[in-house]
Amino acid sequence: MRINNFNRMKKKLLFLICLSVVLAWSCNGGDKPGETTLQKTFKVTPEKLQVEVGKSKQIKAEMVPADPQEMPFEWESNSEVITITSVTSSGEAVSIKGISEGMAEVTVRGHVNKQITRKIPVTVIDNTIPLTDIIVTPETLSLDVGKNAQLRAEAEPKNATGVSFSWESDDETIATVNQTGLSTATVSAVAKGTTSITVKSGDTEKKIPVTVTRTLRIEIGNTTYLVDTLDYQMINEGISFLKFSIPQFVNGFGSLGQGLVVHSMEVDLTYPEHKIEVWSAKMNGTDNREIPFNAFNRVKNEIDESARKPVALTNGDFYVLDQHIAPPEYGYLRRRPHGMEATNGMLIQTPFTDILGHTHVEALIIRDNGLPDYTPKVSFTGSVKAESGSFTLSEVNSFANEGELVLFNNMAYSYGPDSALAWSPYISTMVSLSYPEAGWQVNAPMKFKVTKIEHDVKTEIPPKAPYGGKRFNGEGAILVGNPTSPGLDNGSKKFLSSLNVGDEIEITTEVRVNGNKINDKKLNIIGVDVRGAMLKNGLEYNTWDEAHPRTAFGYTKDQKKAYIIVVDGRQAHYSVGATTGQVAAIMKALGAYTALNLDGGGSSAMIVNGVTVNKPSDNPQRPVANGVMVTTKK
Repeated sequence: MRINNFNRMKKKLLFLICLSVVLAWSCNGGDKPGETTLQKTFKVTPEKLQVEVGKSKQIKAEMVPADPQEMPFEWESNSEVITITSVTSSGEAVSIKGISEGMAEVTVRGHVNKQITRKIPVTVIDNTIPLTDIIVTPETLSLDVGKNAQLRAEAEPKNATGVSFSWESDDETIATVNQTGLSTATVSAVAKGTTSITVKSGDTEKKIPVTVTRTLRIEIGNTTYLVDTLDYQMINEGISFLKFSIPQFVNGFGSLGQGLVVHSMEVDLTYPEHKIEVWSAKMNGTDNREIPFNAFNRVKNEIDESARKPVALTNGDFYVLDQHIAPPEYGYLRRRPHGMEATNGMLIQTPFTDILGHTHVEALIIRDNGLPDYTPKVSFTGSVKAESGSFTLSEVNSFANEGELVLFNNMAYSYGPDSALAWSPYISTMVSLSYPEAGWQVNAPMKFKVTKIEHDVKTEIPPKAPYGGKRFNGEGAILVGNPTSPGLDNGSKKFLSSLNVGDEIEITTEVRVNGNKINDKKLNIIGVDVRGAMLKNGLEYNTWDEAHPRTAFGYTKDQKKAYIIVVDGRQAHYSVGATTGQVAAIMKALGAYTALNLDGGGSSAMIVNGVTVNKPSDNPQRPVANGVMVTTKK
């Protein structure tokens, strides 16, 4: 009996064990590696998403239960109406941006087990209100040069979405525009002319016509004059011509009635193609003088092949009276202008002291960077080096004292026939040279070759036909050496006599400004009379109290704009002429900070594109030795 009960209990226990195993196996679902675990799922926030076109919202997901092995989560979209713009590094969150109206679905899945997924429906709605027009206040602008005005833009309809304004000028040489707020901008008038300001938002734009005028008010002395514009032309981009009159002007001397007519050029030197240059007259009959009209046409033909052209040209500096330079018998120095002169690195004249003891060292220089500069003291030193030794070069194209060495080039002043003349008041040695190998330049050595040597050359004083000295006949330059005393073979004469044909020599012509060395090699230089600096640091200076026609040059404080003006004079009830102080006031009104009086009287002339635009008091035009000109690319 006990045995049977024990067996029954044994069988019952075995059954329970088997049942437990079966139940345990069933609960585990028969897991094998890689099979889906039913308890693992995603919890997403939000479970469905609505987003506007152009805007973004975030969806966040977490694994339940947490399983780091399934991170980072993977996300994808099934439609182009949305785009996934970013996913966090762990993949827990994603940013969804609405692209266009419609329905989409975003799926998130595990990193290892791809079957663990969750889908989130996304609805994209379009709440945008399109921009149909831009309303600008004011609708047009009229400004004077140097003035500013504000423009305000407004969306139409006012509740249009996605509006962002941008502004631009069609021609910044006339007017510029700067955005000052979300819907405002400031317009600045630069130069006379017309242009448009364009405001844009997306594909919608509106143009605002802008007219820039130039109403000059010039204060001369204690009187403010309203100026009448007679002519205005944009000659080139960055170069303008303005002709105006001051009908009520009187010159202060009670002569010729009233009225003043001014012709002005404004040159923006920030344009690298624009240049201020010095022109020098070619031989004309018996001396180096040329009327400005002829000089313009000659220069135009000479630079034709260099792809440049002259735009404007005026007369240059004053002239020293013949008898002030040297004794009257030295007619070779006829019509010599003041001070130093150079054209693109070629020295034509060096500073000098006349027989009255006046030094001529003030000058306008144009540096290699194209910017103008005034110097109250320009000076020159030179040297000639050869294998046999070296010698100081005293002057270029000028009078030399005993024992001095002078360099002449084919722009030398002459007297008589039709070419430049190398001369000396002493029996001298003259050495012909080639042209400089690398062209004419200052402040750097130039290399020449000796082509001919002539001893004991005599110049007739006073000059008599056939005229002594040596006329240029293909030479690039001629060195003239004088003895220390008449009849002696010493000084620079002896130095030149030591040279041989074929020798290579080195010549340096150094220009100093206020005693300081400079590096500019292609300088343009024109002399200024001691009364020439009439505007310094924006203040009138050194007034010459005589009313005449005037030619003047000026520039702004930053030297980036140049002004050339010619004032007509000596013409009753039309243009009565002005003093240098009155011209300084005009220059200042135009924008100059520094201004220099070049020449005046019957010489004053301005040529623009081959046309004489002023009324010279000398008719026909007076021939002059040099001047300034504006050139640019063709």
